[in-house]
Amino acid sequence: MDEDRFWELSKRSDRETRSRKERLAWLNTRLCQLSADKVIDYHMWWELNANRGCTCDMYAMSCHLLRRESTDDFECFVYWLMSLGREAYHQVADCPDSVMELPQVAHLLDLKRRWFTERRRGFPWSDEEHPGFELLAYVALDAYEQVTGTDVDGLYAAVKTREVRTRFPLLAAEFGEQDWDIADDAEIARRLPRLARPLTSRG
Repeated sequence: MDEDRFWELSKRSDRETRSRKERLAWLNTRLCQLSADKVIDYHMWWELNANRGCTCDMYAMSCHLLRRESTDDFECFVYWLMSLGREAYHQVADCPDSVMELPQVAHLLDLKRRWFTERRRGFPWSDEEHPGFELLAYVALDAYEQVTGTDVDGLYAAVKTREVRTRFPLLAAEFGEQDWDIADDAEIARRLPRLARPLTSRG
């Protein structure tokens, strides 16, 4: 399985289902029809693409957009962005500030505005709209266990032999030379100008 096939499966799983639960089941069914090697391929491409989003700029964007500094939320947010498809995800991974161009993000911000205006309780969005999709990261693991009848240690070992190392979960937001102070408003305004605008001014 190459990267194009990986993203095609993701795209079809979204197009052919109506909920996250159905999407996970769809992917599980398709992956269970493949060989163990192809399931490993799928997970390898998942890890490589997730790693692409693990940057300090992406982390700052996530914290600023969600109004919460959490490495767990960041990880789930990256997975949600991946669920939006190859074009959207790569666009944001290459330029985190372009997240403001995504219609799904505009919808989330609109929900948040109404939530604040109407002083509602709970969360601004439903479970289906929530900007996090952790379970999507586990579909290959579940499929591997079903296909091989063994635990996921074999999958992890196979991916490792291909010299692919996941950058998640983060134990701390450390990004080496990319690291910068995400609490610095001036730096956020320089690096993420569209995102840094006040919520009330976003169209």
